[in-house]
Amino acid sequence: MKLTTPTLLEGVADALRDQIAPQVNDDFAGQAVRMAQSLLRIVARSADDAAHVRITENAAIRVLLGEGAELVQDPAFARRLVEAAESSETGYRISELDAESGRLRTLMIELHAWLEEQQDEACRALDRTIWDAMAEVEQVRIPLA
Repeated sequence: MKLTTPTLLEGVADALRDQIAPQVNDDFAGQAVRMAQSLLRIVARSADDAAHVRITENAAIRVLLGEGAELVQDPAFARRLVEAAESSETGYRISELDAESGRLRTLMIELHAWLEEQQDEACRALDRTIWDAMAEVEQVRIPLA
């Protein structure tokens, strides 16, 4: 068995459940042990999914930026959107993926603000699509126990 962060955290959670919790007689301390065990499981699952979630989010944002580039009239802004849409991950560490996500999200916020000022239906449709996509992104990030 290869020792990974999720495996390690799951092992600690199991030890809390199987070895520590049964020995705790104080109700408050017992609740604290059970809470710690649950939190360890949540962190273990999020660690296992972390890169996948970020890569998927970044890809979805790139698609939206590409769609926005087709609607924007300002050539410089459209070029920035196209460059971001055509970009790829520069690394796969969580910190690198988060930095790229921040860059893409900042540009998407700029696009979103521009779209909200427009009156045509294509812009309104992309505005709604962005709202839906971001709601979906946040739903995926909700930790499960």
